[in-house]
Amino acid sequence: MLKKMDKIMDFLEENFVFITLLSMLLLVFANFIFRYLFGSPITWGEEASRYLMIWATFIAASLGVKRGAHITLDILVVYLPEKANRILRGISYILSMIYCVILIVIGIPFINSLIEKGQLSPALHMPMHLVYLAVLVGTIFMLVRYVLLFISDIIKSEQVEKPEIFVD
Repeated sequence: MLKKMDKIMDFLEENFVFITLLSMLLLVFANFIFRYLFGSPITWGEEASRYLMIWATFIAASLGVKRGAHITLDILVVYLPEKANRILRGISYILSMIYCVILIVIGIPFINSLIEKGQLSPALHMPMHLVYLAVLVGTIFMLVRYVLLFISDIIKSEQVEKPEIFVD
């Protein structure tokens, strides 16, 4: 069940980030062509690419949780015995989950207030709550990732995939 949920999240996140970044690339390129070849830029192009980047960043942050790509201090963990190492990882997961829950609890009323105000973006005339929703959705995805990590790494004691992002 956990592995299936993990695979579904991988599929959703990877494809969403890919499509979002590809759309942003095509939009910026088209805006460049229109600006310098035709002398008339796409008026909403910069704003749309900015919002696409925001969405890609927050969804990719969840993917970063799974892949261990976030900044960590592992100097202490390296020298601890395995049992203490697991306890420290468990504390780290719990603190991260608490942080995500706090962001979600603060984010929901904030999004609701934006919906009530009906603020629109300047160029796209798009509801601004759709932009800020990226933070909430990304945080929910990160919370699910931390829960899955906690269950598989701490409760089930499975070997968690920790690829080396940076080679020493």
